[in-house]
Amino acid sequence: MPKHLNACDSSRGPAAWARLVVGTLLLTFLVLLLMQGYTPPGPAGEVFRNNLQNGIDATPLFYTEVESLMPDE
Repeated sequence: MPKHLNACDSSRGPAAWARLVVGTLLLTFLVLLLMQGYTPPGPAGEVFRNNLQNGIDATPLFYTEVESLMPDE
């Protein structure tokens, strides 16, 4: 009969915490790397470099600056 894993199963605890910490550190490193202006190679990097060179702020906050989304107002 298969053993059902319980949320309180302490045998998986340290490994799960280690994976969480490693994943968080990698994600933080990636964000900090991209904040410095470094761009990845390939097509995605070309888009990033073009936006940086031309001063394009390609964020979703563009839509918050629109006063009205209805054309008749």
